[in-house]
Amino acid sequence: MAETTVAIVTGAAGGLGRATTEALLGEGHRVAAFDVDHGNLSDLAGQYPGDLQLVEVDVTSAESVDNGMASVVEELGPPAFLVNIAGTNRIAPLAETTDELWDLLIDLNLKGTFHCCRAAAPHMRAAGGGRIVNMTSNMGMRPEAQQVAYASSKAGLVGLTRALALELAPDNITVNSVAPVMTLTKRVAGLPEWWKDLQLSKIPFGRYGTIEDTVAAVMFLLSEGGSFFTGQVLSPNGGDFMA
Repeated sequence: MAETTVAIVTGAAGGLGRATTEALLGEGHRVAAFDVDHGNLSDLAGQYPGDLQLVEVDVTSAESVDNGMASVVEELGPPAFLVNIAGTNRIAPLAETTDELWDLLIDLNLKGTFHCCRAAAPHMRAAGGGRIVNMTSNMGMRPEAQQVAYASSKAGLVGLTRALALELAPDNITVNSVAPVMTLTKRVAGLPEWWKDLQLSKIPFGRYGTIEDTVAAVMFLLSEGGSFFTGQVLSPNGGDFMA
C-alpha cells in the first residue's frame, strides 16, 4: 500500500460525496474533490486549507478527467484512494428511454467511473498500491422495471469492478463496489413518492438507507481491515437483497 494518503472523490459536492469527503478529511487524508460545481464544499475548503483541493472535472470527458488527475498529482501527490460517486438516476419505462437518456446514465454512471479508474491506476501502480471504490446500487444487483438505463449502468459497474480487481491485484490495488439501498440524498428526495414508497416496502428493516450507512461501507473498504477485499460488492441494504 502506498504511504501517501491522497484521496480523490468524484461527485464530491453531492450529499454522499460531501459526507465521504468529510470522513476522509477527518481521518487526516488530503482530498481532491472532483465535481462540475463545488458550491456545496466552500465551507469545507475553509476548514481544511491545504488538505482539500477543489477540482472542476466533468467525469464524462476523458480530457477533463486526465487534466484533473494531473492537477492532483502536481498539487497533492499520487492518489492512494479513488472513490467514484459521481452519478445520477432517472425513472423511465423502456418506451420513454430515449437515446439521450440512455447516454446520460451510461456516460455519467459507468463511463465516468471508467475514465477515473483509467487515469488513477498508473499513479497507484507506480506508488506501490491503492484502493478504488465504485458506487453502484442495489438496482445493479436487483433491477426494477422502469430502470432499464440506470440498472444497466450500475450492473456495468459491478462488471467493471470485478474485471479491474483481477487486473490490478498484482499491483496491490484493490477494487470494490458499494451497493446501497435507496438512500435519502437530496437527489433521491426529488424522485416520485410512489417510487420511494415502493422501495421502502421491500426493505425488511423498514427504513431507508442513510448516508452514514454508505459512508461507513466506503471507509471500511479504504481501511486496513479492507485490505484483503477485492472484486466485492458490499451492500448496506437492510436486507433488500441477499447475494
